Amino acid sequence: MYVIIYSVLIFFVLTGVVATVYSLMLLLTHPKAKGHFVVVIPPMAPEAEVASLLCAARLRVGLLGDISRSVIIALDCGMPAQTRLQCEALCRELNHTMLLTPEEFLTTVTKISTDST
Repeated sequence: MYVIIYSVLIFFVLTGVVATVYSLMLLLTHPKAKGHFVVVIPPMAPEAEVASLLCAARLRVGLLGDISRSVIIALDCGMPAQTRLQCEALCRELNHTMLLTPEEFLTTVTKISTDST
């Protein structure tokens, strides 16, 4: 009986230690600048991978801890219609995620860079 209680206690202690170390590392490595950062999904990604790349990029940005300063951009360089519809639906669901053409990309990145200065 004591083995179960001690193993649960050790589990919670280790979880607390890991959470504390993660928070300290995030605090020490978090950039102090007010600027934005952009994650771009490559335009030549296979059709089946575009949705998973968008979700994976969102998760990575979430692990950095400051989602409000990030923008994820999927470039549409001749995407098939079904993939484009899938990306548009994901962009509506995920905050700070955009599906842009190369022309829109240049204006958006310019706007983001001028807003952060």
